[in-house]
Amino acid sequence: MELIMFTNYLPSEMVTFLEITTIFSVLLGTILLMLFTSDQANTKNLYLKKAK
Repeated sequence: MELIMFTNYLPSEMVTFLEITTIFSVLLGTILLMLFTSDQANTKNLYLKKAK
C-alpha cells in the first residue's frame, strides 16, 4: 500500500511509465517462465515427425 501512496508524489507521466513498465515486465516474465518450464517431451519433434 505504501508503493501506491508513493506514486502520489510523482508526475503523472512517471506514474504512466511505471505502470507500462510493470505490465510489460510481468508479461515478459510470464512468457519466459512458460518457455523455460515447458515439458521438453511435448516440444520434441512437434513439427518434424516423419510421414510413414
